[in-house]
Amino acid sequence: MSKKAPSLSKAEASTPKCDEVIDRLKAFRVLGNARLRKILGWIPALLVLLVLADWLIGAGAFSRDVFRMTNVLNAALILLVVQMLFARLPRALETVWRRGLIDVPSGNTGLHPFLDYINTFEAALNSKYERVLALILALGGLFATYPFRYFMIAGRFPFDLWGMLVYYFGAQVGILATVLGAIVGILVWRVGTIAYFIDVLGERFPLKIQVNHQDQAGGLKPLGDLTFNIAIIILIPSIFLAVWGFITVFFRDPALEAYVTLWGGFYRQLLVVLGALSLFAFIQPLYKIHLRMEEYARRIQAELDSLSQKIETLSLELRSQADEIGPQAGEDKLHAIEFMKKVYSENSQIPTWPFNWKTLFRFVSAQAVPVLSLLGTTGPVVEIIRTLFSLAN
Repeated sequence: MSKKAPSLSKAEASTPKCDEVIDRLKAFRVLGNARLRKILGWIPALLVLLVLADWLIGAGAFSRDVFRMTNVLNAALILLVVQMLFARLPRALETVWRRGLIDVPSGNTGLHPFLDYINTFEAALNSKYERVLALILALGGLFATYPFRYFMIAGRFPFDLWGMLVYYFGAQVGILATVLGAIVGILVWRVGTIAYFIDVLGERFPLKIQVNHQDQAGGLKPLGDLTFNIAIIILIPSIFLAVWGFITVFFRDPALEAYVTLWGGFYRQLLVVLGALSLFAFIQPLYKIHLRMEEYARRIQAELDSLSQKIETLSLELRSQADEIGPQAGEDKLHAIEFMKKVYSENSQIPTWPFNWKTLFRFVSAQAVPVLSLLGTTGPVVEIIRTLFSLAN
């Protein structure tokens, strides 16, 4: 004898629809190619192992050349932080969705636009145009290698054809710069796309704020963390360039003279570009999110203003009718006033940016290193610091 399945309530029936977004985000792939995902996951460890193997059994092309070694380790660290960004992205979108902060109509009417946003986002991340950027940056990596930098300054290559082949495919493994350039192109495409679609989220969807959320950013801090992560990806090479800029100015080492000549000016220009770009990458994608938060904050403030009027009305009644109302009625009104004041106070600090002061402090602290390096290596400041060094010695 068959049993009739119990009918679902409206709340239960709507759950699968909400879960559809969660399920879609769990299947979200920043890198659609599984093989490429696996390769990317191993590259940071392989770069570190390359330096270690070169130190133990190799010619020391990397491990005994501090400049090249730190370049490789810097690349490994950047790739590691990029992986963190890729892993964090679907989790951040899922968290914001679960918290109900994307203000869409209930049911399919609100569900489909957000699913469409997710699908478009994933398609853009894995667009074929990434190959163009990969090719451009692969060529950029090639032109950043020693023979081409030498050619740009001296007007000739430092090696003959055989020497060039040995440099790129022998112990120096110069071709690695081209391979890393292509990988960087693939990753830069995705990092830029993530920044763009965070901006699109604020443009396309109204957002809510949870005023008393513990993250002090209305519950939207996961979005701020994404752009902070993007900024850190840019700041890591900035800090690397800043430290080397300081070293080459104040600690003259004959072994570094060639690097200063070939890359010194270029690195300083790059440091300025990356410093400005990190600020842009942190703030610009969040600006439309900020506008949406301000829009919702005005609604909350209107409710608080209405509450303030009610407090004033009750206070006026107590002042003007204190000799007419009974003690119990007066106590009730006083309790009501205290309660409303507490509600007002608890909701008066309305966040309008999806990051808190701690995140902002971390960003400013990281940004300070390249800024201080630029200021500290300008002509007059250099002379002052050198004078102080000479006095100390």
